[in-house]
Amino acid sequence: MPSIAVLHDPLTPQEHLQLGLSYEKKGLIEDAIKHYEEASKEDAKGFLFLGNLYLNKNNYDKSEEYYKKAIRKNDKLADAYNNLAWVYCLQRKNLDEAEELVKKAIEIEKNNADKVKIYEDTIEKIQKLKVQYE
Repeated sequence: MPSIAVLHDPLTPQEHLQLGLSYEKKGLIEDAIKHYEEASKEDAKGFLFLGNLYLNKNNYDKSEEYYKKAIRKNDKLADAYNNLAWVYCLQRKNLDEAEELVKKAIEIEKNNADKVKIYEDTIEKIQKLKVQYE
């Protein structure tokens, strides 16, 4: 029987992200990870989605790692800045840095009122924590 070699991935990064989300919702985490990793080869959102997956599992170290990778791959990916700030917020650490990260996200999305509102909510939470811990 002849073997078939796939030299080109027939799926787009967006399709890998959608499949990953489907698998994640079904609890098929390893399959989701594979698709997010495939997407991340071309699209920083793959790293963002990996960060989100690990954040949902309360694995802050892994989520931090993937959000930083997303930012390095695409420094205009505002959600990665906001979500990294959220990781710091949840751990009650690096709160000054977290605030700066969210400000960067707001600057990137300044023309998107819905996103800015979400990011402002993050800043508000950070500022409340800063008052608590100072």
